[in-house]
Amino acid sequence: MANARKQERSKGKSKRVPFGGNRQKLKVDDIPGYVTRWFNDVDGRVERALDAGYEFVTPEEAEGLGQGQLHQENTDLGSKVSKVVSRGTDKVVRGVLMKIKKDWYDEDQATKEQRNRMVDDALRQGRPGGNEVENQYVPKGHRQII
Repeated sequence: MANARKQERSKGKSKRVPFGGNRQKLKVDDIPGYVTRWFNDVDGRVERALDAGYEFVTPEEAEGLGQGQLHQENTDLGSKVSKVVSRGTDKVVRGVLMKIKKDWYDEDQATKEQRNRMVDDALRQGRPGGNEVENQYVPKGHRQII
């Protein structure tokens, strides 16, 4: 029985997801050389992502999302992959699937990590924001790092 399923999947069909199994609704398969991310289409986030080097993912690239999910509530007329992610009282929020080159993503993450380390170092030294903090709180049982 297992071999029959394996043969059927190898004929070009998409991966089988057990009916009762867990499935992340916004999960897509990796796109080689890219990192994908969903952006809520509010407050100019999609435009800022485009400025940062992100591109729209096409339906052909959105494997793993499933055709039903891909077209469910998708009212875009272009080649964007999007999905309704929230139905607030004011308006509907749509998530747009975008991708960025892995090299650029890694550069952005390294820059973020460098900034985070600077903040961590300042906190350890008792100087958050570059200011000296006197009489700072040290939880009972902990040592103050000087």
